[in-house]
Parts: sequence; C-alpha cells; structure tokens
Amino acid sequence: MLHRVLSLLIAGGIVLFAPTVAAQSSNIETVEGSSPGEKMTLTITPHVLNDDVSARAVGIERPTGTRWALTLIGIARTDSIRLTLGDEPLPIEDISRPGEEEVGPTRVYLSRKTFLTAAEQDGMRLHVGDATLSLSAQMRTEMQQIFEDVV
Repeated sequence: MLHRVLSLLIAGGIVLFAPTVAAQSSNIETVEGSSPGEKMTLTITPHVLNDDVSARAVGIERPTGTRWALTLIGIARTDSIRLTLGDEPLPIEDISRPGEEEVGPTRVYLSRKTFLTAAEQDGMRLHVGDATLSLSAQMRTEMQQIFEDVV
C-alpha cells in the first residue's frame, strides 16, 4: 500500500513539474544560419527589457567556431551599448547594426565568458543609451540552455 502511494506521489510530481520544464525549453529553437554550415540556437520570442527594447539570446555554430550574441530590438542606430557587472565593465567583442537605410535588430557579440556571465549573474546590466536594463531570470535560464545546447 505504501509503495502504491509513493508511486502515485512521484508520478503526480512528474506530471506537475513536466509543463514547467517544457515551458522553459519551448522558447528555444535551432535553425539553419545564413551561411553554409551555420546553425543558430536562439530564443524564439524576444524578452521585453523595457517599454522600447526587447532582446533575444543567440548561440551561432559555424565551421570556423562559435559566436555568442544578444540581439536587441527597438534601439536607435546611434544608441551607445555597454555591459556591466556591478561597477565593472564587461567586454563586448563586436556590435552589428543595420545599415543607415535598413531596419532591423542590432546584434551585440559577446565572448563565451561574457555570455555565461550574463546568463548566470543577476547583477549584469545592459546599458542602451540612457537606459539601464536587466535580463529576466527566464531569459538568463534560456541563455544557459542555449549554451548547453551549443557546446
């Protein structure tokens, strides 16, 4: 009898927690990249960082190596971009903005270490123009999942 009750409790716990696990991974997808042999693992739905700015996390697998990025949506082409952890700046490898006559997101390329720091540290801040933004716990969890999927 006790064995049956424990089995039911365990099964019930699995059923209760399964949607949570599925929901966390359901916003991540791997797609073919724009170059031959390239795969991108990214958050499907952007995360809202404030009223104007949303972001996606991206891991890009290429034959020549892996790149890590945050794609920022809704920022001006001229906005300054930087990352900090506490009072310390975090390095940005490169920033790719749409052309002057183009519309599109800005991609902020990060080192593997900076991507992981952003994923793991609640205190990491993204500064866009005058705004100081934080990544949500859900976005950071998805960044960790992207890292695990790519590596």
